[in-house]
Amino acid sequence: MTSAVVGKIWRFGAVEFDERAAAVRAGGASVSLDRSCAAILSALLAARGEVVSKDRLLEAGWPGRVVHENSLAKAIGRLRKALGPEAEHLRVIYGAGYSLSVEAEQVDAAAPSQATGRRALLPFAAAAAVFVAGAIAVTLALPGAGTKAEEETLLAVTEPDGMIGRILWVDDHPENNVTEKAAFEEQDIAVYTVASTDEALTLLSMYPHYDAVISDMGRNGEPLAGFKLLEEMRAREDPTPFYLYTIMTSDAQRELLAGKGGQGAAETREELYGFIVPLMEQKMAER
Repeated sequence: MTSAVVGKIWRFGAVEFDERAAAVRAGGASVSLDRSCAAILSALLAARGEVVSKDRLLEAGWPGRVVHENSLAKAIGRLRKALGPEAEHLRVIYGAGYSLSVEAEQVDAAAPSQATGRRALLPFAAAAAVFVAGAIAVTLALPGAGTKAEEETLLAVTEPDGMIGRILWVDDHPENNVTEKAAFEEQDIAVYTVASTDEALTLLSMYPHYDAVISDMGRNGEPLAGFKLLEEMRAREDPTPFYLYTIMTSDAQRELLAGKGGQGAAETREELYGFIVPLMEQKMAER
């Protein structure tokens, strides 16, 4: 089964779903869907009320990838929120899959439409940097451009719908972490990547809403760059949880890390996931 967007517009109840724009409009409001949610909704509508198996929906939402059923459940949850009152027709059929029992009409989209639900980047006088991580883009105002409140207003972020947390990843070789980054994003955790301590500190000072910082140990010719970043963060009274991800760990390294205010050191993906995933789950439970 393909998840390609074919550019149709579906109308059912008070809802209009534009496949090409990946946007749902209901009650005068427009909500942008992430690619997985849009593909799943298309598959459910195409089934015309019939049950669509979980395997089929997983293939539609994440073609060619092996993902946990939990990702599907989260996507369904985001869809329910986007559909509003019409979400009552989106039903789980235990042991079988999901169905969307609505009378939907389908028309061709004459031209690409533009969803209005996702925030656009706001204009401002000067930009310090633009960091792109997959579908995530951040534009930051230069320090001193205005008050803290004004800087918060100028900051605009586009992230995956349903995002549950943010990671700032500091590594001068981000290509080494592509698999791990994709795994976090699959769990609706946004990942922002920078290559230096200075860039990381700039982001942390201007946008202090990260749930965790992951850093390599040595970079750009500095063998202790990770520790130096941690020391600078704690000197600024920044309590963001800090984790080292390095090719080799030791008890002495972990002890030194803890003494400097770090939370953990990992040398395998499994160890890293073991630190970050429970942290995000805890933050979700506290919200």
